[in-house]
Amino acid sequence: MPRSVAMGSPASPQPAVGDRKTESLVVVIDDDEAARTSMAQMLRLRRYRVQAFSSAEAALAWPALPEADAVVTDVKMPGMDGEEFLAEVIRCGFGCPVIMVTGHGDIAMAVRCLKAGAYDFVEKPFEDDVLLACVARAAETTALRREAAELRHRLSLLAPEADGRFGMIGRSRVMLDLYEQIAVVARSEAPALIVGETGSGKELVARAIHAEGRRARGPFVPLNAGALPETTLESELFGHAKGAFTGADAERAGRLVTASGGTLLLDEVESMPLRAQVQLLRVLEDGLVTPLGGDKPRRVDIRLLAATKADLQEEVRHGRMREDFYHRIAVLTIAVPPLRERRDDIPLLVSYFLKQAAQRDAVPVPNLPEDVLAEMLRHNWPGNVRELKNAVERMVITAQGGVAGPFSLDDSFASARLLSLPATAGRLREELERTERAAIETALRENRGEVGATAAALGISRRALYERMRRYDLNKNDFRQ
Repeated sequence: MPRSVAMGSPASPQPAVGDRKTESLVVVIDDDEAARTSMAQMLRLRRYRVQAFSSAEAALAWPALPEADAVVTDVKMPGMDGEEFLAEVIRCGFGCPVIMVTGHGDIAMAVRCLKAGAYDFVEKPFEDDVLLACVARAAETTALRREAAELRHRLSLLAPEADGRFGMIGRSRVMLDLYEQIAVVARSEAPALIVGETGSGKELVARAIHAEGRRARGPFVPLNAGALPETTLESELFGHAKGAFTGADAERAGRLVTASGGTLLLDEVESMPLRAQVQLLRVLEDGLVTPLGGDKPRRVDIRLLAATKADLQEEVRHGRMREDFYHRIAVLTIAVPPLRERRDDIPLLVSYFLKQAAQRDAVPVPNLPEDVLAEMLRHNWPGNVRELKNAVERMVITAQGGVAGPFSLDDSFASARLLSLPATAGRLREELERTERAAIETALRENRGEVGATAAALGISRRALYERMRRYDLNKNDFRQ
């Protein structure tokens, strides 16, 4: 085991152990020698570089403190205590996350520290794994925060027009590749299949192909095949004659006719019934469309773009899609990358959506703290750009004092409720807060006031949960019965 660093005065950090090129640096501050030594050795065994101090004053005097990836400090110490140390770190703008070690059950102290800017806290006595997990999260947050700062710096060097192309935001390598694919597909008139996850921007890609192609002056007509029943889909797509079915009081042109001379986007094409596939295939082959209940075909001239989130070859294998239809619509294929594969674009997208939402609500653009952006960079974004946009809109709505509201995307109580809420920002915020408080109370009750289990159930960090408990004046002890 490596020897411990002399306490009370700095010594050179231990050399990195293991295969990683750079080990995270953790500063440990505790006036209790046994506790200090124990924490330092435990962290070194997990391949952290450790610098230990017996006082907060000594730690602040160490020139490399701002470079720490995480700081673990006891709260109650002679001289400068942990709270005073935290205040000084924040005042100096060091940016290193500070983990407070507090006495058991001292909820007031914990909330006060979190409110003051502590990253998290650990209650004594604690299991090694609890502290290790907290340090790992803090070190990861530091890495992401630095990455976010570097990205912002790099992006600031770009010209404003370099944010993207074709009305899309992004300068990552995968997006540059996508722009090249769009340009190639736009030069052709062949049917093209756009493949991508929900919310990744398939319709934006389709609109870009249309705008860059020879049909740009013609109409762009979208139709979601998955949003309509079979009979309604056929009527929308092919049109109908008067009296074709109950309620057909007048002749109606379908989307194929409306899109003539331009582009038809058929979204969720995997949802098209087999009968409609046959009918559309015939239109693509001979350029004639006959409305439902009619006998007079009309000539149409369209370019078909289809979009899907499914594996269409798998749909063909299972008999849900005709093979000849698949080959007809997928002459060209273009793949839209998910947001998790283009994380470098997240700062650009967040900045764009912040300005867009603020302009819509006629409010100043709120500032976004670096740690919030770091958390957003870490998120996996299963709903892709659409999910990111919704999250940013919530942050603008809940902004206070010129600072964006909390990043609460993972909170089960904060998702997919906006459509049912009042239109004004003030009433919307009140409704969100009522919903949020009720969800927290329910989770605390179900987990008997256990903060860790409650945070896990809600999908948020302990820190975020304590901030919300403080905001809504909730005490975990009230839920332990």
